[in-house]
Amino acid sequence: MAERQDELEAAGAGLIWVLEGDQNVQPGTVDSCVRIMGELEATTGWCVGDGETEPRPGAFDDAPFSEKRGFDMIVAPATMEVLWTTSHGSTSGNENLSAGEVLDAVEQAVVNVQ
Repeated sequence: MAERQDELEAAGAGLIWVLEGDQNVQPGTVDSCVRIMGELEATTGWCVGDGETEPRPGAFDDAPFSEKRGFDMIVAPATMEVLWTTSHGSTSGNENLSAGEVLDAVEQAVVNVQ
């Protein structure tokens, strides 16, 4: 997503990077999330370490749309309703959409919310 971050924001998305776990299989922290954002050359958005999620760590990892793997989601800011989700990571059971396909979903969600 980092390579399309400017286009995603221009389409109306606010980016939130959620790090579920780091390379050492430790729960994600804000610091490790920021470090990995840098490695991905992501320069915009908020960074969240799921190991530090309140009111309890692991809230994103335990969510039904996550299923213990990477995910993208679109949330309507006015209602906080989850409008769309997709999963990525492994090749088994994930959609693994490209950044362009996620951008298409953002553009469609913005049209539908307006």
